Amino acid sequence: MKGKAPIFQSSIFRIVVIIIVLVLPINIMTLLLSNIVLQKNKEQSAKEIQNSLEWNIDNFETVMRNATRRLTYLSFDDSSFIALAKDTGAEKQGDQGALLNHTSRTLKAVRAEYPWIDVLYFYFPRNDYLVCAGYPGMSYNAGRDKIKEAVGQKEPQDINWQVGEVDGTGVLIGVNTWNDSDFGMLVNLDRLLAKFNFLEETDGKNIFFTNAAGTIYSANGQKYLESRGMTLGELKASDKFQVFQVNLPQSDLFLVEVVEWQNQMERLPMTIIVLQVLSVMMTILVIPLLLIYVRKWMLRPLNRLVRAMDKIEQGELDYRITSVKAGREFEQINHNFNQMMDQVSELKIDVYEKELDRKNIKVRYLSQQIQSHFILNAMNILYSYEPEEYRLIQKLILYISKYFRYIVKAEDDFVLIKQEMEHIENYFEIQKARYPGLFDAIIEYEADLAYALVPPLLVQNFAENAIKHSIKIGNKLTIFIIAERYEDESGQPKMRIRMADSGEGISDEMLDKIELFRRTRKVQEGMGVGIRNAIERLEYLYGNETKLRIGRDENYSGTNVEIILPLYYADEREERYCAGDPD
Repeated sequence: MKGKAPIFQSSIFRIVVIIIVLVLPINIMTLLLSNIVLQKNKEQSAKEIQNSLEWNIDNFETVMRNATRRLTYLSFDDSSFIALAKDTGAEKQGDQGALLNHTSRTLKAVRAEYPWIDVLYFYFPRNDYLVCAGYPGMSYNAGRDKIKEAVGQKEPQDINWQVGEVDGTGVLIGVNTWNDSDFGMLVNLDRLLAKFNFLEETDGKNIFFTNAAGTIYSANGQKYLESRGMTLGELKASDKFQVFQVNLPQSDLFLVEVVEWQNQMERLPMTIIVLQVLSVMMTILVIPLLLIYVRKWMLRPLNRLVRAMDKIEQGELDYRITSVKAGREFEQINHNFNQMMDQVSELKIDVYEKELDRKNIKVRYLSQQIQSHFILNAMNILYSYEPEEYRLIQKLILYISKYFRYIVKAEDDFVLIKQEMEHIENYFEIQKARYPGLFDAIIEYEADLAYALVPPLLVQNFAENAIKHSIKIGNKLTIFIIAERYEDESGQPKMRIRMADSGEGISDEMLDKIELFRRTRKVQEGMGVGIRNAIERLEYLYGNETKLRIGRDENYSGTNVEIILPLYYADEREERYCAGDPD
């Protein structure tokens, strides 16, 4: 009988399947409920769009009102403006050319204060003088002609706002009369739109100016209506569009924004409501099934591994893990464990001590790699969640699966530094679920080192020690892990990994034990397996080409670790780097 494909025997695959089973009904429920949220968002967006249009028009009206006051003040307070308006003669007020130059400079200074206004002007009918400051964004002469036309059509009131076009461009012209002179402003409506601050980024095609008759004063606006094949009145009558507009006071000008609403929300039928309730009930039922599944396929195999390691530590070197059906990764670990112990048993007596030392390093590395107690703690956290905390369950399972996938595949002597750092970040996320709010972690490495090689789980040794020995209730811990390029005294490129935490720091007694172990290789009581394993693995892999420093910094309270390694790259990365292309 043909066996199942390896992928279907993987614990990771099984966890992914169960997560899909958990998430699917939740996604269905979310899709249905999102329509309600969409309707609420639509109503809120409509209010914000209307407020945005009103805010821009109010600001523009304030600018025009303030500019008009400034011009009115000039008409009766500035002697040059009064002289040109009254035509008192050059013998009393000086050369008219000088008066015109003065008025032009004054208008330019005032124009600089109001960037939303394109042109400020004064017209003196006694001499037919028109003095302008600014640029209308079109033919200058056409703009002057339009101003004179507007002055000639003014109504007998304080100020007149006239909307029209010049060379196909919409303009707004204000005309006011005071003290025998006409003055006001010209605004290019297309340029004004670009100066407005709208609620969201927009290409401007659906925001334009119009008048009460529906004339569009914007090339983009006209193209927008043509692309939809509708008039503005038809857009207003359509259910697919919503037209927002605000009138500029005392004028026939409206600022308009057209919004196309998609996925109109209809009232939910009773069948959908029933489906929502069923989705919630299915989710509640799936969570305990998920916990049973995790216990069967992860906790039990881990417990078998823990028992096996306890037996080995007690000296029962003939103990083997019984072959049982489990996930592919656990079966591989069990097989490797049994095979390794078989090799230890078969060593010749003349090389026994040397090979035993090397295998002890492997056993400790395997023990550290599995970290069964850590996984058990994580599973207990997962088991402690309430059914309604399914999002936290989903998130933690994802972290655990990533963690487990990494450690069971960390069989080579070296991995990429970016893979090791990503694994440490994932490890910290799991620990944050266990110790919520008790520590922060900062992990950084230079981009050029992403493909540099390090022993797997080397950094995790010290990350675990920081969590294990420095976390205390009431004191928030900060952990730093940084990898960077480094040159030794001979100028050779190296990689330096620095780790520090803000805890109480390693004790002098433990530092003495570490130093004694380095000299004698005798196991010291109370010294963790992680540090011992790191020292032996570095010596085994690099010899004298590496340095490991553990201590305290007088300027920093916690433990400081510095590892300096030879800088090696993965084969594909090394070829590109030597060719001068490190990216």
